Amino acid sequence: MSPGTGPKTLFIVCGEPSGETYAASVARAFRRRYPHAPMEGIGSSRLEAEGVRLLRDYGTISVVGITEVVRHLPAVLSALRQAVRRAAQPDIGALLLVDFPDFNFRVGRKAHERKVPVIYYIPPQLWAWRRGRARDLASFTDGVVVLFPFEEAILKEQGVNARFAGHPLLDELAPWLDASPDPGRFGIPAGKRVVGLLPGSRPGEIQAHLPVMAEAAARIAREFPDVHFAVPLASPRFREIVESGLRGKGLPATVVEKERHLLFRGMAAAVSASGTATLELALLGVPAVIVYRTSEATYQVGKRLAKVSSIGLPNLVEGRPFLPELIQAECRPERIAEEIRILLADGAQRDALAARCRGLREKLAGPGPSEAVVEMVGRAAGDVWG
Repeated sequence: MSPGTGPKTLFIVCGEPSGETYAASVARAFRRRYPHAPMEGIGSSRLEAEGVRLLRDYGTISVVGITEVVRHLPAVLSALRQAVRRAAQPDIGALLLVDFPDFNFRVGRKAHERKVPVIYYIPPQLWAWRRGRARDLASFTDGVVVLFPFEEAILKEQGVNARFAGHPLLDELAPWLDASPDPGRFGIPAGKRVVGLLPGSRPGEIQAHLPVMAEAAARIAREFPDVHFAVPLASPRFREIVESGLRGKGLPATVVEKERHLLFRGMAAAVSASGTATLELALLGVPAVIVYRTSEATYQVGKRLAKVSSIGLPNLVEGRPFLPELIQAECRPERIAEEIRILLADGAQRDALAARCRGLREKLAGPGPSEAVVEMVGRAAGDVWG
């Protein structure tokens, strides 16, 4: 069978764990609507488990920051060329880009030049960084599904066919939103208060944050002997880097590979790298200290480009900062320990923050983003899947 004569393929590109979680949900929704349509893409095991044939694993191109990109540039450029070539093949019915903007904008532009319908799910935070890029997004996309309600109006003003249909985390977290905590399931001793340590979802983030978190945890442990630390892994492949980072610290800590959301439900507080995990924690009622460190070059560039005063997603959704943020020079063990100490010592304040976190659920509710993406894909492709 020659290319273009068989069933059209949905080509999906994502480049990191949180984006792949959302892409996998779309793949499930796509399969429900079009059970015989093939899917292919750049992803990892989660997409593959949903029936997506992997063109490439994103492990070698999932990098953050200027210095990391430079080190991995050959792999990134190779993947980019491969994605552009595949997206242009005549058997591709539509291209779905998920997050991963520096890579996906380039793939999207090239695909659009070749008349391939392009849908973007989870576009970059242009409202926070570079609003001028919204016109660029409008130029190569047929439709864009956003994660936050305030994004829709901002992007529409720039000509983007944008839609907010709810945040996918609400669907993903539904089984655990009101689940009973069960720390014993993870081997955590009875009677202990659990504090989460979430250093990030990329190797570079873990290397930047885990040593600082571990030192802060040591300070907390000395003051609060009833605290036990839990370190949920963003991916099983990070077990060695996390365990080596904790080795020799003498911390009462448990590394957890599965059922992270049930683990979250049992946390009294957490320290989390800025990102999706902070919103997961908040929706599950866990107040977190939000931290972030990167190379000084990356930080200075970002500082000049940033258009918002907060980086934590819960604070952005709320519209004002209510969870502490410790960024770059402020991300120090003593400052982290100080903020966690407040949450552990003042139960009333912790409970008030937990209630405010849970209140974000209403702000992010909607009819369903995965279904909205599939609807956009089908319409843009001209119903090639029936």
